[in-house]
Amino acid sequence: MALRDAPGPNHHPVDFPTGIDGVICQGMPFVEYSGGYLTEMFRTTWFGVFQEGESVDHLYTIYAPEGGIRAEWYYHEHTLDRYVLLLGGLDLGLYDGRADSPTFGKFLVVSLRSHHVGSPNALRIPPGVWHSLKWTTATGMFLNAKLPPYRPGLPDKFRVSLADLPEVITWNVQPDEV
Repeated sequence: MALRDAPGPNHHPVDFPTGIDGVICQGMPFVEYSGGYLTEMFRTTWFGVFQEGESVDHLYTIYAPEGGIRAEWYYHEHTLDRYVLLLGGLDLGLYDGRADSPTFGKFLVVSLRSHHVGSPNALRIPPGVWHSLKWTTATGMFLNAKLPPYRPGLPDKFRVSLADLPEVITWNVQPDEV
């Protein structure tokens, strides 16, 4: 006869402040067990990286088998990125390029870590916030719950030339770092 598991904990994400309006950083709950980790990424009752009433229309992963740096800056005009780090460590440079934002012109670096208590592993990047990626581990992977989904015929991705970066951005800008 099979036995039902005992009642378990009711996990919730932990919020981490960022300082850029609309950018939300959270630590999604994970549970260590004998075979590894179970990471909870989404529940319809959790608000933060995922907001009430938002759909999940496009999921994909980025796997970096050799880590590395994405020495470019880009932003989306209409697209919301919702990252959940699955493996490794990832630093993201963020710049608020929205002229109507109360934090316009602010730059910061957010560090995401997988399976570390007290560290964030999820990030919400609103449209108009520029971003750049740098892996801090030899390998890594994250999931993106993009909204709206990617449109191959009209990509909502704008690459910012390194020559056009504001002076406040001094991180992840050297082409020879690639």
